[in-house]
Amino acid sequence: MSKLIELTYVSEPAQGMSFLGLMRLLYHSYLRNLRLEITGALIFENNQFGQVIEGPEDVINALWEKIQKDDRHKNIRLVEKKSISGRNFEKWTMVFQGDKELFKGLPEVSAAIEEVNFPVGHPLLTALRGEGKKINK
Repeated sequence: MSKLIELTYVSEPAQGMSFLGLMRLLYHSYLRNLRLEITGALIFENNQFGQVIEGPEDVINALWEKIQKDDRHKNIRLVEKKSISGRNFEKWTMVFQGDKELFKGLPEVSAAIEEVNFPVGHPLLTALRGEGKKINK
């Protein structure tokens, strides 16, 4: 079995991300990550993505290659890649800056949006916000 790794990166959408585009991205990412047993979190705010992905090294490395080639992203920056002994996130979720009521009719999306307790001082929070606290929507 492949060792577990955690990869953290930030990027910007190559074009303005519409609400519908964001929802499509979330839905497809959620389904793919569930299938591949990837956990972590995606933050989208201030027109910036920040993502932490955890899973088997080979799966995460393949996904990272795909992300870097995805023309929907620009200014992609690897924040950290490290081996981990256990997962920090129970599942893959998205932290969305906005009203959860918007997603009532989309149960798959609602299931992926929640508050996430990042480990104190996690580099994604530093990269996006310069803090290491609980993210509240």
